[in-house]
Amino acid sequence: MANLVYLNGDWLAASSAKVSVNDRGFLFADGIYEVIPVYQRRPFLLNLHLERLQRSAQAIGLAIAPLASYQSLVTELIDVNDSVDGLVYLQLTFGADSHRNHLPSQPLTPTCYASISPFNVRWDIPTPVKVATMEDIRWLRCDIKSTSLLGNVMLKRACQQQHADEPLLHRNGRITEGASCNYFFVKQGRLLTPPADHLILAGITRTWVIELAQQLAMDVSETPVFLDDLMTMDEVFLTSSSREIQPVAQIDDIIFHQGQCGPVTAQLIQAFHTSKRHLIQE
Repeated sequence: MANLVYLNGDWLAASSAKVSVNDRGFLFADGIYEVIPVYQRRPFLLNLHLERLQRSAQAIGLAIAPLASYQSLVTELIDVNDSVDGLVYLQLTFGADSHRNHLPSQPLTPTCYASISPFNVRWDIPTPVKVATMEDIRWLRCDIKSTSLLGNVMLKRACQQQHADEPLLHRNGRITEGASCNYFFVKQGRLLTPPADHLILAGITRTWVIELAQQLAMDVSETPVFLDDLMTMDEVFLTSSSREIQPVAQIDDIIFHQGQCGPVTAQLIQAFHTSKRHLIQE
């Protein structure tokens, strides 16, 4: 696979792509992004990703191009890199000013950057992981897919020190999400996930899993879940674009389904794999 990236209208080798030191994305993390999985040259749930990009842009007051132009950009990115399976990264910032200033001193031209990286697509049931509960230290607009990820990175590092794969975040005992994922819980056959409010980034995979569960006639509820509820759960799994559906074996000292993937989680994983096959065969 080639390694060409898109930057403000140009196709460049990744090592040659440069942005201004005065770019607001560099100085203030004043921008947004999306990560879009690609299976066999076909972007997965692209419209949902781009609609969320538009919502994030509107939330921060960033004027962006029509969504059709980003659809074309993703297609061209796949073609010029001859990518088969990959993860598209699309980032938009307010652009570069003449100097560092909290508020732009002049009208700016937004910076648009896109790249694609290899993606090892799974068709089996992933090994269940361990997660650790942590206080959610991030800002209160987690519904915006902002490039400002310092809090997420700090939590990931703290999680690594606890020999866990991902944090399970909470605010005063109410579970929100992970540093880079959403969580689902299974209780007596019922599927629960925290509501899509300002405290979480409602993942596109999260949205798709809810749709798959409804197609399977599962009882799905977007409702607050608390740390005190964990002992009553039968299964737990997390979702993200890069991990799809990942079973959770353990949260702190609590082990779920003997540390193995539970039946509801396994059913949803198989349904997710089927949806990928349908995309590829279209």
